[in-house]
Amino acid sequence: MDRNTLVALALFAALFFGWEQYLDWKYPDRHKPAETEAAEQPASSAPPKGDIPQGNSAPISIGPTEAVTSGTPEQVITLERPLYTASFSSHGGALRSWVLRTYDDASQPGRPAVSITTSASELSLTTPLLELGHGDLSSLPYAVTQPSPDTLEFTAQVGAVRIRKTYRLDSDGYGARLSLEIENGGAALLRPDYRVRWPAQLGEGADFVEYGIAAYAADEQVHVAIAPLPSMLGFGGGPATEVVEVQPAPGEAYELDWAGAQTRYFLAAVLPDTPRDARAELNPVEPGRKGQLDVWFEPVDLPPGAKLSRDYRLYLGPKEADRLDAFGAHLDESIQRGWVPILARWFTAMLTFLHEFVPNYGVAILILTFLIRVALAPLMVGQMRSMKKMADLAPRMKAIQERHKNDPQKQQEAMLAMYRETGVNPLSSLGGCLPMLLQMPVFVGFYSALQGSIQLRQQPFVGWITDLAQPESLFVVPGIDLPVRALPLALGAAMVLQQKLTPTPASMDPMQQRMLQVVMPVMMTFMFYQFASGLGLYWLMSTLLGIGQQMWMNRGSKPAAA
Repeated sequence: MDRNTLVALALFAALFFGWEQYLDWKYPDRHKPAETEAAEQPASSAPPKGDIPQGNSAPISIGPTEAVTSGTPEQVITLERPLYTASFSSHGGALRSWVLRTYDDASQPGRPAVSITTSASELSLTTPLLELGHGDLSSLPYAVTQPSPDTLEFTAQVGAVRIRKTYRLDSDGYGARLSLEIENGGAALLRPDYRVRWPAQLGEGADFVEYGIAAYAADEQVHVAIAPLPSMLGFGGGPATEVVEVQPAPGEAYELDWAGAQTRYFLAAVLPDTPRDARAELNPVEPGRKGQLDVWFEPVDLPPGAKLSRDYRLYLGPKEADRLDAFGAHLDESIQRGWVPILARWFTAMLTFLHEFVPNYGVAILILTFLIRVALAPLMVGQMRSMKKMADLAPRMKAIQERHKNDPQKQQEAMLAMYRETGVNPLSSLGGCLPMLLQMPVFVGFYSALQGSIQLRQQPFVGWITDLAQPESLFVVPGIDLPVRALPLALGAAMVLQQKLTPTPASMDPMQQRMLQVVMPVMMTFMFYQFASGLGLYWLMSTLLGIGQQMWMNRGSKPAAA
């Protein structure tokens, strides 16, 4: 790459990341969602829970022209499980809340438990059933029974149509099943699509930085961002504004494996029982604040007297790779693994393996960093030697240029003769950034492993570094609320030292050299000010090892003969 281009890219990157950091400092609330429209009900107005009838009970009957929210009191049924607490509502036969008992949000006051349902004003897994001809039935009051400890049945009748929604919770894990049955007791043909709806509202906390709704169909994941991500000059993209329909193209081999709402570490996924017949809509209802996911099947004919049920499997929990793999349907594709997924998987596996022997993930990162440097050492040592030889040839190169300054052809011939004599590869002068480029796939893979592996979430290292998956903060400057991050600052200082120790090709202009010695450390400092502390720990350790390796090379190398 041309050096001027490299300098320009470095300057642009430094400006880009500097602008992002400035915006975060100047406008600390820019990533926070707007306040919810509806506040939670006070305790005195909470709906009565009451007893849940066992076995069968008569469905609630609503006339075809009667309002489906006819003042029937809401009944809330709460089921406690070792891993979560689930609450269901008789209004809509829907999910009111699903709260994880073993995960909390350390970025919020009081460390509240993580909630998979994020909307305080809307129910999840509602069923509009508009095609039945009685309006939107999302809030239809249902009668509730509990045939078994893990099963809830919601039944209702609208005109001549009987509706049954049955939830069956898995005996362990975070899975469940929703069965939606419709019985046509009328005289007209019905064509229901068995649509279920999931509202996705942006919440506060570190987990919601990458919140969105997604679908995995035809071996590809489609993601619609809900979280606002404004950036300088529009790069990086803001929240989605367009509705995305997930359906087959003509002649396409198509299956909708799952659709859901997801944060970086948690997932609410709906898995249709027949993926080839399923469709989805990802709708950013209020860009930057709220979205809506609909999943349905191709409409089917339901003649008078017939009944038919369609099933959805549900996964409502953390993105734990083993659980997602066991659940199937490519659900593990929801884990963020970046551009080099095979490396992200490998790093995650290696960190997990090392953690079995070292009870601190930060120490495991340091050990893995050392092993990576050892693996890359042969390539990097060869490059360092070539660069040192090129730097040692600087006096001879300058003499040749002076001797043949008016004859470019003879100058080139003399240079080639010098290269043959000394055994130096002239292309090594272009490889000043090769040691860093060699680490880029490792950097990207490690970045994805740290960002996407839930086992690293909230894992401390030492002292002020309490979460390796988030940026650390040594202290905050009073008055301006500017966090002082020790790892990025130490990294910038280490890179300045590394640049001074690294031999530079004789052909590099001194001004360019000084620019790179300043721009690269500044750029990397700004970059790592936003990155996870685990990634900063890796890069700082790698840089320090590189400095030690460069000092050893500089001491052991001898200048080429003049």
